[in-house]
Amino acid sequence: MKPKKLVLLTILFCIQFATVSEVVRAREVDDLQSFCSKFPFNSECKGYKATVPVSLDTRPGKKAKCLFSGDEKGKSCKVDVTNEQVKFYLEIGKGLDALEGEKNTKEVIIPMKTIKSFSYSEKKKIDVGAVLAFGVWGLLAKRKRSTIAIRYQEEAEAPQKQVVFVTGRKNGRKIRPQLELQTGLVADIFDVN
Repeated sequence: MKPKKLVLLTILFCIQFATVSEVVRAREVDDLQSFCSKFPFNSECKGYKATVPVSLDTRPGKKAKCLFSGDEKGKSCKVDVTNEQVKFYLEIGKGLDALEGEKNTKEVIIPMKTIKSFSYSEKKKIDVGAVLAFGVWGLLAKRKRSTIAIRYQEEAEAPQKQVVFVTGRKNGRKIRPQLELQTGLVADIFDVN
């Protein structure tokens, strides 16, 4: 009886290990990142280059909605303008357990010397939240927004690319002069109210 139980337990253990292994293999990168951050010595994480996920809230810069040329829809992001570059931090993937349900971010850097031109505009937009909360009176609450479009060229022979981001008017009015000072360009200005 003992050899049969031992064989049966060995088979069950192997099946269970194989099932767990297949589940981990089927996970997406975000899930694998979360899994490997919890169990770094698991054999499935061998050779996996773990990067520490960083949420958007912990990144520096001003909150915005960003749309890069070639993307279908805008993403929540932050914009950080320094003397040498403009850094964009974009949310990617799904919420991670390691970040308590928040999404990881990736960094996109545009050096100042690659910026060819940029435009700036301001508009008032109806605050949908205020309309839902206060009804008709909510129509009086309008959010003031700035839209900035940066056209840049990474290499001399490469086509120009563009990033458009929308942020609060106060942030936009701080970012515009920073860009003008660092690039030596003057913004094309549209629809300023």
